[in-house]
Amino acid sequence: MRAGIIRICVIFPFILLSCKARPVLDFLALEGGADFEPERALVEEALKDASALESLGLRLFDPETTGQGKKKNEPGIIISFHSSWEFEKAWGDLLLSRSWYTPREHCLAGRRDTSLEACIEGRETLIPLEGLEPPCIALKVGGLAIGDENYPLVKTVGIAIKEVGSGKVAQRRLEKIPGLENLLREKIKPLGEKPDLVWIAAAGDMMLGRGAQDILFREGARGVFGKTGEILAKSDIRLVNFEGTLTSRNNKAEKTFTFSFNPKIAVALKDAGIDAVLFANNHAFDFGREGFLETLSHLENAGIVSLGAGRNQAAAAEPWVFRKGNFTARVFGLASFYKEVSGWDGMDAVAGQERAGFLHASRGGGELIKPRFSQDDGLDIVLVHGGDEWSAGPDRKTRLLFSDLVNSGADLVIGSHPHIVQGFEWIEGKPVFWSLGNFVFAGMENTGGGDRGLLVSLGYWGSRLVYLEPHALALSGPKTEIAGEEGLAVFYERSRELYRSGEYANMETGDEE
Repeated sequence: MRAGIIRICVIFPFILLSCKARPVLDFLALEGGADFEPERALVEEALKDASALESLGLRLFDPETTGQGKKKNEPGIIISFHSSWEFEKAWGDLLLSRSWYTPREHCLAGRRDTSLEACIEGRETLIPLEGLEPPCIALKVGGLAIGDENYPLVKTVGIAIKEVGSGKVAQRRLEKIPGLENLLREKIKPLGEKPDLVWIAAAGDMMLGRGAQDILFREGARGVFGKTGEILAKSDIRLVNFEGTLTSRNNKAEKTFTFSFNPKIAVALKDAGIDAVLFANNHAFDFGREGFLETLSHLENAGIVSLGAGRNQAAAAEPWVFRKGNFTARVFGLASFYKEVSGWDGMDAVAGQERAGFLHASRGGGELIKPRFSQDDGLDIVLVHGGDEWSAGPDRKTRLLFSDLVNSGADLVIGSHPHIVQGFEWIEGKPVFWSLGNFVFAGMENTGGGDRGLLVSLGYWGSRLVYLEPHALALSGPKTEIAGEEGLAVFYERSRELYRSGEYANMETGDEE
């Protein structure tokens, strides 16, 4: 009898300890989330580990098997889903996703910025970044672009965790919430990466004679390029067409105009922010093949890439490859100019397998670069020097060339050579600038448009054009300055003319009544 009593006394404390170690189980339920399927799926996946939940004293609530309506089996802790703008800081206890929105506008409406108030009050059309399609572009918000610090239109989805009940029961459940939050944080990686835009700045013909190089040496880049230098400095990729040669030779070609500059100017151009220049143009051989080769060397030594030109055909066809994070751009150059009045047509300057020169479309230049276009999500850019000089729009041959490049995989085509600003157009959803006019070119007064130009600032997300910001240029002798918004009238007028007969003719262009 005594032995039995002792055995009971020994076993009974273990029974008590076992009961005390087992936590009271509370049911955990998800509330809502039908509008946030990816985020709800994240939470459901994180809660699949039943043993981890039970270690916290929790079990998933299932209305069909748990017995909804019975008080003892009702959820004790509820996870609810919430969405808000990030600046409102109201997404709850745990962030699940961030998605970037933008105000949408037609590319020819002439707007580039709006206010946060207009967006929040419904006066702008807001869409997710991935929903942006031609012919629309994004507007900045209070001067901020997507990806900038403090950009406001970031939609967040998060969860709030709350206990149900009152008194000691509510307190017990409340004590379980920190452990649940830690479990979810360990298992959930929030959706949505901050978009990393790449900015491209491109301008037209740059001729540094007639006093420009003297000012550049004496006053620096600001003396010649004015405030365009600020746009170049903020950009990732800076492109222009280089009209002339870097040589001290005197053997001029037999043509109407020949340009040569001090070779030391190459370093000054690099310091001004120029990354690559189109050198497949009608001035590359102004001082013969020797002057051409000298120019290649001086640009290369300064760290400036020559596009569409090289010491042989293969080198001329190679793109400049730019990389930033996961983004890759390939920039090509191609000539397509016509025979000059002087009779010079430049065909003896076309590169061969063992001959220095440039690529020309009429000599198969396009066929050499098209196979080099990327087959992935990279951005392929082609600078083309061609078309009719002093024409207000693209001629048929130029249109066919640019269209062929786009249909072969080019994502952006930018033209130069006409010396005046032509319009902008989408071809198969890809942006095309027929001519950016002049960038730096003294002596263009009274030429019917040669003293005006366009510098375009383009914000890209992958191969998608997000921001299109044209800047009108005013040329005064060898100096260039930003002309202001009123100077864009010709660009928009000519672009709208193209739209009225083009791919998006049935869509609003933002014309004022």
